[in-house]
Amino acid sequence: MYETSTGAPDDVNAPLSEPRWTVQWADGPVPDQRRLRPLTGHSGPVRTVATAIVDGRPVAVSGSRDNTVRVWDLATGEQLHDPVTGRTDPVSSMTAEVLSVATAVADGRPVAFSLHGDDSVLVWDLATGRAAGEFVRLVESAVLDERRVLLTLGADGTLSVADLLTGRRVAGFPSATGIAVLDGRRVVLTVDAVDVDRTVRVWDLATGGQLARSLQVVRTVDLDGRVLAVTAREPDREPDREPDQEADREADPGEGRLWDLATGEPLDAAEAAEAAAALSGGAARLGVTTLTVVHGRAVAVGLDGEEPRFIGPLALARRNGALVRTRARETALLDGRTVALTAEADGTLRIWDLTDDRPRVHGMRVIDAVGASGTAPAFPPGPEREADLWHRISGRGNGPSGSADPVLLTVEQGDTVVVRDRATGQPVGRPLTGHTGKVWDVATTVVDGRPVAVTASADHTLRTWDLSHALAHGDGPSRAGHTATVTAVTTAVLDGSPVVVTAGADRTLRVRDLSTGRQVTAPVAGLEGEVTAMVASEVDGRPVIVTAGSGDTLHLLDPVRREHVGEPVTSHHGRVLALAGATLGGRPVVVTAGTDRTAAIWDLATRRPVGEPLTGHTSRVTAVATAELAGRLVAVTGSWDKTVRLWDLGTGRQIGEPLTGHTDWVTSVATTLIDGRPVAVSRSRDKTVRLWDLATLRETGEPLTGHTDPNGPVVVTTGGARPVMAIGQGQAVRFWDLATGCEVGNEYALPLPAAALAAAPAGRLVVAFGPEIAVLRPAAD
Repeated sequence: MYETSTGAPDDVNAPLSEPRWTVQWADGPVPDQRRLRPLTGHSGPVRTVATAIVDGRPVAVSGSRDNTVRVWDLATGEQLHDPVTGRTDPVSSMTAEVLSVATAVADGRPVAFSLHGDDSVLVWDLATGRAAGEFVRLVESAVLDERRVLLTLGADGTLSVADLLTGRRVAGFPSATGIAVLDGRRVVLTVDAVDVDRTVRVWDLATGGQLARSLQVVRTVDLDGRVLAVTAREPDREPDREPDQEADREADPGEGRLWDLATGEPLDAAEAAEAAAALSGGAARLGVTTLTVVHGRAVAVGLDGEEPRFIGPLALARRNGALVRTRARETALLDGRTVALTAEADGTLRIWDLTDDRPRVHGMRVIDAVGASGTAPAFPPGPEREADLWHRISGRGNGPSGSADPVLLTVEQGDTVVVRDRATGQPVGRPLTGHTGKVWDVATTVVDGRPVAVTASADHTLRTWDLSHALAHGDGPSRAGHTATVTAVTTAVLDGSPVVVTAGADRTLRVRDLSTGRQVTAPVAGLEGEVTAMVASEVDGRPVIVTAGSGDTLHLLDPVRREHVGEPVTSHHGRVLALAGATLGGRPVVVTAGTDRTAAIWDLATRRPVGEPLTGHTSRVTAVATAELAGRLVAVTGSWDKTVRLWDLGTGRQIGEPLTGHTDWVTSVATTLIDGRPVAVSRSRDKTVRLWDLATLRETGEPLTGHTDPNGPVVVTTGGARPVMAIGQGQAVRFWDLATGCEVGNEYALPLPAAALAAAPAGRLVVAFGPEIAVLRPAAD
């Protein structure tokens, strides 16, 4: 359950643009105006999200099963830094999965904590996107050479010795597996995990010097209840052996030596001679690979496939000397305060105060770094306390607090977030829907004075929601409409009024008033097949809708009389892929494009072709649009041959050379005016949009990028005073200002994928999604 409010912090000034488009009317429920820009970029399910303020900007921090942590600017939807990951296992080369993220203000800077699948907890500086440290496991507090130190174990198994007064690391021992007291000295046992022989070593914690030598075990036997190890001949003197070990070597060459693994003591000559006679009958014991010897006594054994362990009468420092490799985060009590430990990137040990009464800034915990007091840290009283503490700092309840009228957000039915009144528990408005996978996490913040929720989902996305609409938002009026997906949309004029014409997979054609959505004629039923392209025209004063589908024919329909106009027209394209209407020499015509690599002109009054087909493309022609250029009617076509071509419809000839630059199929074209100059807009499967000056036949500006679905519908409308390109991107429509090449406004979110778009008078836009349609208008209207 997540809590948010309508309160706004005074220093949050990051702008959140008003939606450029609002709904004039819609079939069924009005598309949810609370839905803002989705945050896309993760390549795996997004499991966790938290919010923070970075340099005055509200941001979201997300963690995904793609093993990355990402930081998003909630005002722009852009990522602030390159994605960051946890450590990579040197053996498997696998990077640990991100399980959860949390945010906090630490010493005045915003940071994020990320918990990973290898149990590491890393700290990230949100202003730079760089690692700032990692949580470590507290082993104990000790006094070494009159210096009070903390012993901590990192997620990579490194045992660090840090000065409690300065926080600086004074020593580190990779791959530590146990600690003990040997002859009054604290020692640590390590194993070289990279070494094929997994060499075991013992180190003095105070000096950092190596104490032991390792002997190879050739055989281990169980003899009358005593486990004895036979070691191989000892190698030449190791360079790191201390001088006082040399006498041991001279008296004890180690060749064929027998060791009692219960005591760690070598057998003397008499015992060895007695045992040798019985060795042949002893039961072989496997698994011991090495003996680690200090001053002639075995203190540790290496085990095949397991961690090494201490043996013999050692004074064990804690829990029988075992450093259990469990969760790589730890908390402790220091002067009655609950603290956590991190090792920063420069090796400094930081102690973070996690006491409950710490203040909050914009909903984030403030974690103060505290100095050492000389009081030895101790473990919390029981795992429940640690689990509860970790729950409190693991990203839950990150939303702004302190409001008089907050709402609660609850994840229900997997992919739905319900907004509930905090006082009554009753739902407020419609649920937040749109994710196509399970919602894993929710966080809240305030953007430009408005409460905003961020949801993380298994569909690889995060979505942002403007909760200021929560109390006012309701379900819109239902209108009778299509019963199956709308496949084509156009606009026309009937009796002097603009209308929207739609064709659906239910094989009906419907006409609605553009301003009110009211149906102005009865549906035209019985269409032949699915309509994929449609334009409106007028023949002899009679409104006509020209449709094309999956076949080779064109159909002319009278939407008022609900009848066909004449016989279907056979195009000879093989399949008609695109249509565009125009007036040529005062007569209504339609330009078609098809799979036969040609375009053609058709006189709608006679239903006959005008001139010869327009030939030149070397692959199927997938898009067509018309325009006026220097007083003559022209057509622009796009093809799978990756080119855009310009045609004089009066002569039927190509104008100039093909327009090249796309690196994949051209899927759609449109025409418009930019600063009074006719321009063609082409979109390609290479995920770019290019603008072409039709007078010079040159590309203008840089290609437009950022739309990820090359097959979604596209249309150009005025969007007020400037030409705007609208593109369907899954369950949203996004807008680009063609004059500047910049994306404008917030994308408009839909409950279903956008299937068709059409420009309408006064800068309006018709959007088809599933069986429904909506008319959007510029917010300034």
